[in-house]
Amino acid sequence: MKYVISCLVMITFCVGFTLNGQNVEISIDHPNQVDAGEEFTVSVTITKGGLTDYSRFSQDLPLGLTAVNVSSPNADFSFDNQRIRIIWLKLPEGDAVTVSYKIIVDERLKGSFVLGGVFAYVVEDERKFLNFDQSDEISIIPSSTLDPALIVDIKNFKGGKAISPLTKAQEPYAMAVRQQPILQASGEYLVKLIVTTPHGSKYLKIEETIPSGYLFEEVNSYNGIATLAPSTIKFIWMTLPEDPVFEIAYKLVPIDSQPQGEMTLKGLLTHTMGDESKISQIKEIDVDFNDLDMDERTFLLQTGKAPSDAGRTVQTVVQQKAPEPVVESKPVTQTGPDTYILNTRVLVAEQGFYYRVQIIAVETAFDAQTQFRNEGVDREVMVEEQGGMYKYTVGSFRSYNEANGYRNSMERLATVEGAFVVAYRDGRRVPVPLTK
Repeated sequence: MKYVISCLVMITFCVGFTLNGQNVEISIDHPNQVDAGEEFTVSVTITKGGLTDYSRFSQDLPLGLTAVNVSSPNADFSFDNQRIRIIWLKLPEGDAVTVSYKIIVDERLKGSFVLGGVFAYVVEDERKFLNFDQSDEISIIPSSTLDPALIVDIKNFKGGKAISPLTKAQEPYAMAVRQQPILQASGEYLVKLIVTTPHGSKYLKIEETIPSGYLFEEVNSYNGIATLAPSTIKFIWMTLPEDPVFEIAYKLVPIDSQPQGEMTLKGLLTHTMGDESKISQIKEIDVDFNDLDMDERTFLLQTGKAPSDAGRTVQTVVQQKAPEPVVESKPVTQTGPDTYILNTRVLVAEQGFYYRVQIIAVETAFDAQTQFRNEGVDREVMVEEQGGMYKYTVGSFRSYNEANGYRNSMERLATVEGAFVVAYRDGRRVPVPLTK
């Protein structure tokens, strides 16, 4: 046994001597945490011993990270195809050389990564390699101002230009907006609210204080639990809706034997953020939700304003475009009976009622057909221009379940986040029916 142990000790010593025969060592210095959208500095120190001739340090970076030189004495620094290369034809004098560079982190990243490297050098016309594997992870702190739908783990990031959807907003107008109560012919009031699904929350509650002299009647709780306490209505979700924006509705029915109070409603929305509870006021606005599609409802929640051209049909957009010449602000090309915007076919109205799945809405058109096909979307992506936005959808589907199933399958793709189902009737966007 002593003989075996002695042999193992000798083997370990020989390996160490082989790696450090030229006293070559590498150390790397960097922070343990970095902010998405910011830059940080990396310093690499190479203890080179007696090395003087050609040497090279290389390091591969994950997608989403880019590097720029800060200091590389006597060396040629380059960054290409996610690889840093620092090449010396002749090493500086001294026992050690230190190089430094900045790494810029894409604002869409989260997760963690490690930085390793390889130092190649020549000893007596023989090329040698010293691999440096850094075990300390660098954690990326996600952006607090970027729409969570855009944030991707660095391990799944595929690069490309950031596309900002309509749902991007730093300071939303409201988490929930109430349409002014609608007086029905029967004397009842119909109350509608559109609600933002809080990202990352595990709990959501809406409380509405109602006037005296009315009974509560549930119309649509969107899979929430509706309860009534004296003068207070509560909607509670222990499992949040999948849709980023949804609508709930209820009726207030006058009690014949009681006087009715003034139709003034006050409401609060409560949701969790980590271990804390966040409370926001529900705001009331004079707008007809039936005139707004999903993007326009999101716009309303962000800004408190209804788009001026709500309800404009796809067919009208195409008819207005067709006779106009192509201008730089609207990069449209015409081939045969179809109209294209940057290689993506403009959506043409279908007859009857149907569903589509919206992938994204942006202010600047792009070649969505090619981009999303390359990323795994197996149906044709089509575009419609509405409310100053280019909206990209796939479909069509005759049932909500079929459309929602396809939406779920697309959400598994790393670059598709925040897709939702939209409804059409004869080419015009309409609210998704309460009964699907």
